[in-house]
Amino acid sequence: MPKVIFENEEFNGTALEAGEEALLQKQLYGFIASHSSFLEDLFRDNYANIVAGLQVAKTELGAAPFRGMYAGDSELSMQLIRPGYVLRSTATTETPQNDWTFTFTSASDYWIGFSTNNTTAINIDKRACIIPLAVQWTQGGLPTVEEIYVQLGGTTYPVNVVRQGWGSDNINRVRTARIRPQIWRPKSRPLVQVNSISAASQELVLVGIAFVMGDLARTLAPSTVQT
Repeated sequence: MPKVIFENEEFNGTALEAGEEALLQKQLYGFIASHSSFLEDLFRDNYANIVAGLQVAKTELGAAPFRGMYAGDSELSMQLIRPGYVLRSTATTETPQNDWTFTFTSASDYWIGFSTNNTTAINIDKRACIIPLAVQWTQGGLPTVEEIYVQLGGTTYPVNVVRQGWGSDNINRVRTARIRPQIWRPKSRPLVQVNSISAASQELVLVGIAFVMGDLARTLAPSTVQT
């Protein structure tokens, strides 16, 4: 099986079929990212990672054909990361949270997790492969989160410093900061903590690409996680 290198990590991948990469480019830059947007810049700079992520997704999801936004139930689709793919409630049964608005405590707090205080690593749905690339503050009050710390399975990664994103230092004046790209494979277990300078509620978005099976892509506000 072909090997795919993603940020110095090696994964099993499946070569793209004829036409799949052209479809990826058409929909990535023609539909998902508008021209001259911060998303277009983000995706162009991370294009090799996105292609690698699709190759890994095809392997993890049974070599399903990639049909992007045209995908049927058993085909592979592509979307921006939706909140219900990664955020969870504090219920003891893992339950998607379909809203990016989150209330953080001062100092260290958990963001992507479930159960009491969101301290338990989530399960990525078995129909999804997530490629996080950045965070963005959208609606809500002033940003307070200045660091993001990711644990994936048994691996911990250096802290992502994101405070510089508060200043909207980009041509589009978007409050965003890039983070270390990763692949969150189906059934993988990420846990994400933050450091916040104060207690506050804000809409903090995990920006990136989700390669998901068509049936999940068409589910409005997912209510369960398939593991």
